[in-house]
Amino acid sequence: MNKCLFCILVALTLLTIPAFSQIDYGENSTEKLKRQPELEPENANPDRRLLSIYIKNTQNILYGNPCMDKVTERFGYEYVVMPNNASKFHSGIHKVTHNFFVKTALFFRNPFWKIISKKKAKECRQKTGDYTG
Repeated sequence: MNKCLFCILVALTLLTIPAFSQIDYGENSTEKLKRQPELEPENANPDRRLLSIYIKNTQNILYGNPCMDKVTERFGYEYVVMPNNASKFHSGIHKVTHNFFVKTALFFRNPFWKIISKKKAKECRQKTGDYTG
């Protein structure tokens, strides 16, 4: 019984040692963190591949707006304008299924990506005065 209790105690001690190495005592732990960093740092990972959402018109997405480009890059996607007769997709169903899986992946990255990006689009629209589609 004592050997079993000793083994459990040693095992728990060995399992908690890596946790102590993760604590950074050099920084103030009471310092407040930014809840919404203003889309910084830019180009944090330049090799990151963006997911593509294919659309047929640019009415509500602020296509080409630098502020909105930063927002979409932050979430890891981009809008690609594809006309209806584009050769990449043979049918509309292929485009719809592709967009469905991209939006599902974005949901698992951040469940509120659509709400946040619409809110940021509204802010970008007001900042830059880009009210035309």
